[in-house]
Amino acid sequence: MRRPMFSLLTVVLITGLLAPLALAQGGMLAGRVTDAETGEPMAGVTVLFDNHVPSARVTPSEGRTELTDDSGNYTLLGLASGSWNMTMSFEGYQDNPGQVTIRNGRNIPINIELEPTPHPLEVALGAEALAGLDAEALGSQLDAADAAYDNQQWEEALAGFASLLETLPTMVQLQLSIGATLQQLGRYEEAITSYQAAAAADPSVQADVESAVLRLRVAMGDLSAAEELAAAGGAVREDLYNLGEVEFAQGNVDGAAEWYEKAVAADPNWVLPLFKLGLVSLNKGDIEGAKSYFAQVVEKDPTSSEGTQAQAVLGQLP
Repeated sequence: MRRPMFSLLTVVLITGLLAPLALAQGGMLAGRVTDAETGEPMAGVTVLFDNHVPSARVTPSEGRTELTDDSGNYTLLGLASGSWNMTMSFEGYQDNPGQVTIRNGRNIPINIELEPTPHPLEVALGAEALAGLDAEALGSQLDAADAAYDNQQWEEALAGFASLLETLPTMVQLQLSIGATLQQLGRYEEAITSYQAAAAADPSVQADVESAVLRLRVAMGDLSAAEELAAAGGAVREDLYNLGEVEFAQGNVDGAAEWYEKAVAADPNWVLPLFKLGLVSLNKGDIEGAKSYFAQVVEKDPTSSEGTQAQAVLGQLP
């Protein structure tokens, strides 16, 4: 009669011993996440464990994700031993990735300080350039000036860029934006001055500035600049067309035609140089040639201003 009781007692004892051991399997990691600037605890931070590298005696484990509580605390239980990638992430803050080695049982707590994500202006200019300034307000002003430029509100854009430059004199991009806006306003000499100021402040933009200045000089009728631009091999279709315009304005019809033809070669579907080639043909008395060019314009872009004009001219030609 005692034997069954002994067996039952043995089972109870074994069960009691094994239960704690089963609960103790795996590693435990806890810690706290705080704001690096204020030291305040951060609730709702995502704590991600992934890419687990198992030890020789432990099988691979899936990733784990937890959120910090109201006190910024997190706790992960049952982590397989081995190396883990651990990443803390929270909107408005820089992720804090790192690698952690987990062992069975309780691991040394890992407390993390998250740094706020710097404003794009701070990234571009450095913290010193923005010391004492409201980066968010300046960013909004820059967005407004960019929007004005995109909407071709040139005077408003120019005023916005100029005001920002007074506050952020080291921001080279503002000099370039001012130059581009002055160019749109036809204030070419001032645009060149602004571009050159940008290159003087940042030599890395020198090559782009040189091309921009050459294009402005072409627009001002400087044929030597046209030759430099063409020789440099950096001419785009608009440059080739502008070179034709310079020649045409000076009465060199044949020279203009050569540049217009090069512009067409660069973009066969661009009707503007085709239309000008039609005018050149008319100027030279080549009616059939003019009709051919105007017909191409109508075929390629009948609803454009050039298409409408070409159709009207074709209606008057014999």
